[in-house]
Amino acid sequence: MKERIPESGIIEDQELAEYYNLMAKRYMGIPCQRVLKRVSAKGVEKGRAIDIGTGPGVFPIFISKALPEIRFKGIDLSPVMIELAKRNAIEAGINNRIEFEVGSAYSFPVEDHSLDLVLCINTIHHLNRPVDFLNEAARSLKEEGAFVIVDFHRDASFVFIGIFNLLWKAFFGKHPKARRGFLESVYSSYTIEECRDFLERSRLKRWKLYTRTVEMWIESLKPNHPLSQFKGTLFW
Repeated sequence: MKERIPESGIIEDQELAEYYNLMAKRYMGIPCQRVLKRVSAKGVEKGRAIDIGTGPGVFPIFISKALPEIRFKGIDLSPVMIELAKRNAIEAGINNRIEFEVGSAYSFPVEDHSLDLVLCINTIHHLNRPVDFLNEAARSLKEEGAFVIVDFHRDASFVFIGIFNLLWKAFFGKHPKARRGFLESVYSSYTIEECRDFLERSRLKRWKLYTRTVEMWIESLKPNHPLSQFKGTLFW
């Protein structure tokens, strides 16, 4: 297994951002449906939500259209991506109930215990201080608030990594700066054991951690779940 190689910083290249935006809107339908399914399974149908590392905003826009009583705020360090997300919200006709702004994963622009949902898709591998992010999620969530966090994990099977890399190149690799995007993200991601350590050292409670091929999913357990008495649970 390779040592972690931190990925380059925020996207400031307008052309590359436009390309990622186009590809995300074209091909992210199924991933959006998967995340929506997990959000719905937690009983979140209304309230306040935030998407961390929102990029062009495809996930919160998709969920907002499906669950119109949720009020999303999406944040990202890239001003270029935030402008694209605002444009996408206008195109989707929901810019009156979703906000996008430049913001950090280490400092959510919300009050303590004010959120019903925290969403974070493929962003943890960009963070060098994951525990601080998890603590900020804990600060921001209501007592019974839910969270869905998805990212790659570096200790995934090399077979799966190879297959998904070929798929990435087929769908996203036409831009020369994006061709190695999948491998760069995987090599900058954390292992399952590293993520479990981050979770155990954080103030986030009622979590479960499990894997799906090259992905790891971190989700909240419902307060009445048999395992919710424990801080966290690891599933394989």
